[in-house]
Amino acid sequence: MFARSRLFFAILLLASTTAFKPSTPPRQRSAILISWDGALREHINESLKRNQMPSLAQMIKEGRMVDIEVSGHITDTKSGHAQMLTGYDSNLTGVFTNTRFQPIPRGYSIFERLQESFGKKGIATVMVTGKAMGLGPGAPRLPAEAEAPSLISDEPSDEDDKQARRVEKIRLAGEQNLLGQPFYLIKGSLTAWDGDRPRDAGRVGQKALALIDRFGPKGRFFLFVHFGDADVNGHKYGENSREYNDALVSLDAWLGRIVAQLKADGLYDQTALYLTADHGFDVGTTHHTNATHVFLASNDPLLLSAGEQKDIAPTLLQVLGVDLGKITPALPGKSLRKKE
Repeated sequence: MFARSRLFFAILLLASTTAFKPSTPPRQRSAILISWDGALREHINESLKRNQMPSLAQMIKEGRMVDIEVSGHITDTKSGHAQMLTGYDSNLTGVFTNTRFQPIPRGYSIFERLQESFGKKGIATVMVTGKAMGLGPGAPRLPAEAEAPSLISDEPSDEDDKQARRVEKIRLAGEQNLLGQPFYLIKGSLTAWDGDRPRDAGRVGQKALALIDRFGPKGRFFLFVHFGDADVNGHKYGENSREYNDALVSLDAWLGRIVAQLKADGLYDQTALYLTADHGFDVGTTHHTNATHVFLASNDPLLLSAGEQKDIAPTLLQVLGVDLGKITPALPGKSLRKKE
């Protein structure tokens, strides 16, 4: 296994260094948005200084990383991803916390905006996740129905998976999900969805590579990839722990593999790649009560300014050629890219 890993990174270093080209017309571009759940900006910067994140460092060299502040909602998984993937605050998405939420209204997500602008045949919209909580599209359920059917999986299980299921079942017992999970109304509109269960980076990463290989050569695509490992280890061991840092280092390796896959498929120069987080962590703790410090990194050299989490959606929509002025309700955020 170690020899194969060394071989992979040797191939990666020898791979084409072709970067994303903003000169590619917007309507010919694809995009990938990656979420490192619970990745604290300050911890990321410290890991970069220790040279522990070569893939992220290369992305920043090609493009840029800017500071992002979380506002308009509690710093948790459901509300963070609801804002990230729509551009709206909780008062419009209806997603206030992990336990107070409703389905995001139809038509509000990045996926649906892209389909509205370019047609379902004009761009593939794809989502793969590593958490059921917060990113699953579960149907309405009352507290008594807390068996968590969305977590039933035919994939290999290990002790971490079993523990995640136990935690999720306990959480669901106190959740009154009368209308459905945040992505309940959105799932059906996507070209492909692969989520609804807790999975580690290895499983999420392999699925992401397969999805790039499946949709990339066929035409334009927007892929959202969620990795939950840093958040899981942060809650279990603390933000300042070796385990939390190791999870982030592992995610950096998967970032490198995703870049290598795009290059192997001849897609990297026309694919805008963005990396962010739903929330950070309160420094040195096992929680994220007021963890507003995240980031946005990209291979896009036109990413210029710092901003807020609500700016991520308009940034992505703008890079893919959507007319932001035609979106209703109007997005409260703005694109963080230089005007083309």
